Amino acid sequence: MLSTSNPPVTKRITKGSLALARKKLKAQSKLHGEARYQVVDNLELQKGFQQLVSMPKHAQILEFFRSSSTLAEVGHSLPPELEITEGELVTITQQLLELKVLEENFPSPEFEKPLFIVCAPRAGSTLLFETLCQFPELWTIASESHETIEGIPELHPSTRNFSSNRLIEADALPDICSTLRERFARQLLDRDRRAYLELPVNQRPRMVRFLEKTPKNALRIPFLKAVFPGALFIYLYRDPQDNISSIMEGWRSRRFVAYKNLPGWPFREWSFLLTPGWLSLQNCSLAEIAAYQWNIANTYIWEDLQALPASSWCLVRYWDLVREPAKTIKAISEFAGLTWDSKIEHVVSQSLPISRLTLSAPSPDKWRKNEREIAKVLPVSFDLGYEDKDKLSR
Repeated sequence: MLSTSNPPVTKRITKGSLALARKKLKAQSKLHGEARYQVVDNLELQKGFQQLVSMPKHAQILEFFRSSSTLAEVGHSLPPELEITEGELVTITQQLLELKVLEENFPSPEFEKPLFIVCAPRAGSTLLFETLCQFPELWTIASESHETIEGIPELHPSTRNFSSNRLIEADALPDICSTLRERFARQLLDRDRRAYLELPVNQRPRMVRFLEKTPKNALRIPFLKAVFPGALFIYLYRDPQDNISSIMEGWRSRRFVAYKNLPGWPFREWSFLLTPGWLSLQNCSLAEIAAYQWNIANTYIWEDLQALPASSWCLVRYWDLVREPAKTIKAISEFAGLTWDSKIEHVVSQSLPISRLTLSAPSPDKWRKNEREIAKVLPVSFDLGYEDKDKLSR
């Protein structure tokens, strides 16, 4: 029963009252009358937990969500002496969600044949990702997954003395797999940027096609395949002189810092993926570091993909994507079984827009600004290992 400051009355929480309360709140996240909410795990470790000290009414309401409950169930459980109105309950619940001390307890969708773009840093993955996310059935988290993955303590490189970002099948323990799938599910957006959890419960698809791109995943293919057994991989390959030059520019920009104050590293920052053997680079030039990252990323991708069925991955070359977007994206759609519609047709019928992480417009000769430095590190040892590099799939 919900209480008011006037004589207590019983009021049923309806979709209409929720919508009205949300409108007054101007809240971005939707509350659903049929959804269940629960106190987050490790409550005391959440930043918002400290704020509850000065919010006694919020702390009281939070206790009623110790077990998974709907708003209506909590409303009927509140004692009259708390004098919480229906509008207050909705407002407080919304604020508890924003403090990240409360979360929706929902059944995660099944990830059907998720797509992972794997490549070296600065190989053009953002351009490919932003194009593919226009397919109607694909869901993404709209960004890279650094925090989503490394926010699980067991998956952060600090637990391995910062040896590298390498993750293998043995790291995919059952609890970690379920936690990671849930973390992705909570952030899912469709191509129109509608959040999965913003949809009414009965309109959420039980199966989703997921698209992800994080260059660190070049070192995580065995792990990802264990977490998502049906995973498909799109290997984006960019020629060394172009790619190494772009990695160098990324380091110089300081926009891609991955870690700070790494133990044993003489500099304050480290950019891009943390490769096995990174400590051996302490006295190397920037070109040597960039070439090493390019080489290690491509070597691990190639070797890990060889262990998978040929039907579970395809190869895409960066300049094919830039010069022939329609042909390249069409081949990917056929490989992945994606639905070709008028929106994706429009996207690829013209030159692809510059991606949001591009430092300067693509050009075949752009690498020549670093030509003298790059000449000292070429040729690098990695080779695709087969003759026809123009094939999109084996």
